[in-house]
Amino acid sequence: MGMTWSATAMDPARAAALLEQSQQIEAALYERDDAAAQDAYLDKAWHAIHFVLTGSAWTGEAPWAWAILGGTPLNEDDDASWRHLPAEQVREVAQALAALPPAEFARRFDAQALADAQIYPDTIWLRDGDEAKQYVLDYYAQLSGFYAAAAARGDDVFATIG
Repeated sequence: MGMTWSATAMDPARAAALLEQSQQIEAALYERDDAAAQDAYLDKAWHAIHFVLTGSAWTGEAPWAWAILGGTPLNEDDDASWRHLPAEQVREVAQALAALPPAEFARRFDAQALADAQIYPDTIWLRDGDEAKQYVLDYYAQLSGFYAAAAARGDDVFATIG
């Protein structure tokens, strides 16, 4: 299986109500049946996307770092916790991603740099070459679209790696 990134966008009022359920918030996000929420899934491309955006494996400048690893942790004791990005941060991420079209993102993609930084899943970057690059580009386009749509609606985002 492996570590994958997923996110849910929802209107701030629904997000605020969910945040008030601090003890059950993770269960509610995993088990929700909410047709009004919008979801995103990046499979294992999340770490490469973060690295290309920030130049770092685990840190980076806002708003780039917020796209994958941003937001406030909902459970400080769990590294795989859901994180919450309020609508204002979602807008900033969407604007940053819109300013980096897929062609420019592709130009920044460096398989050797990904391998050297041990970006997850570290075995594919050099082995799979253009196929690995296309895999990441496809998910980058989905991420950009997800944030653009969430920002247009004024949504908050909850995201997790697990």
